[in-house]
Amino acid sequence: MPTFRHCINEIKGLRFVYDTLELCSAFARKELLNKEFITDAVCIQSEINMLSNVQDYVQLKKNKESLDTIKHKLSEINEITATINNLTNNSVLDDIELYELKKFGLLSQVITSLCKETGLAVLSFHNLDELVHILDPENKKIPSFYIYTAYDIRLKSLRKKYKELIKENKEKAEKTRLEYLLIEDEIRIKLSQKLSVYALKLTENLQNFAQLDILLAKAQLAVQFGFCKPVLTQNKTSYQALFNPQVKAVLQVKSKQFQPIDLSFTEAPILITGANMSGKTIVLKTVALAQYLAQFGFYVPAKKAHIVPVQEIILSIGDKQSETNGLSSFGVEMFQINNIIEKARKGIKILALVDELARTTNPDEGKSIVSAFISILTDLKASALITTHYSGVKGSCKKLRVKGLRINPDTETITIANINDFMDYSLIETTTTDVPLEALRIAEILGIDKELLQRSKGLLAKNNSENTI
Repeated sequence: MPTFRHCINEIKGLRFVYDTLELCSAFARKELLNKEFITDAVCIQSEINMLSNVQDYVQLKKNKESLDTIKHKLSEINEITATINNLTNNSVLDDIELYELKKFGLLSQVITSLCKETGLAVLSFHNLDELVHILDPENKKIPSFYIYTAYDIRLKSLRKKYKELIKENKEKAEKTRLEYLLIEDEIRIKLSQKLSVYALKLTENLQNFAQLDILLAKAQLAVQFGFCKPVLTQNKTSYQALFNPQVKAVLQVKSKQFQPIDLSFTEAPILITGANMSGKTIVLKTVALAQYLAQFGFYVPAKKAHIVPVQEIILSIGDKQSETNGLSSFGVEMFQINNIIEKARKGIKILALVDELARTTNPDEGKSIVSAFISILTDLKASALITTHYSGVKGSCKKLRVKGLRINPDTETITIANINDFMDYSLIETTTTDVPLEALRIAEILGIDKELLQRSKGLLAKNNSENTI
């Protein structure tokens, strides 16, 4: 299964989410990056349920102070995996490693106590009081470590003797120092042996603290952007007011609003038509983002969401010409389409998202390829969203169209600066695959050469007239 690290490099929206997460510790960030894409519905539901409990906690104002304290303590947790491995391998720990364990034990006590007191008991943590007592025999609760005199009564007199001799007889002082250093080494051996039994508990606490860190960050992200709790279903994926958080954030900086969309699909392909600049590509990227988020245990960017888990999300979006093997954009695209068909034929539950299929070939062949692709996926009962700018694509699939430019605005003139204000990105079901003829109008708004536009309009009118005849 792909990891979160792999997926954020493939999906820009997922990278935006990752960069926005307020994770407290480096270890939690590492754990999230290594997390695998979840395909089992029971496991996804378990993740979502834990997040739901944390979400309830985060949203209560009375928990703000304790939440801040917990996050601060989580930020102090260090990566101690190497030290735990040394314990497991029965190695003798040095003072730095013993300090790491003591600090971690003290943090465990504080975080566990806070979680119990405030009702944030979504994860189980092992009690490490005995470990702390071993490393803190004087019960000072200070996150520092040295070989305490409490470990061996001989240390007190030898250390005192050394301080007295160092000023008078350096040779005897050095001999005394070696005596207590040997005792300290013996103590380190005994401590390492005693602590080795805690290796598993330390590992599980470390992982659970990382999980708590991730859950808190997910919950705060959901609050920040208004994400909703997804409901897992078996047959139909549907979104109410689905939005792209990255695009929404960019528009908000410009004091503009993002228009959410409603969308639903089953185990069958859907063809989405619309003019250029009508947001078809954003629809595919947003659906991919929502599916990935749900199957990595996040809430999703929508008002309501019902999602069918899949085994694999396959995207064919953008120019992916390969310079290394000489394949053109069309060649790479055909291999991607072939991959989708092969996976569907093997019975793998996929979600295929294909943008402007066969756009780089001539229209007649392009329409034939799109029509054939839709026909095959319909037979294979594969979930797919396919956008196109071709009119007349054949296929018995569900068809949606982006509404596009609002006609004849009453109060303002459309310009390149405000064109988005006049775009209606909502999807409407249609029985035709004819694409709105808005390209020349958009080109005119963009200030393209007037002669080019006039000639284009003339040729278009002539073609339409000939086709009518």
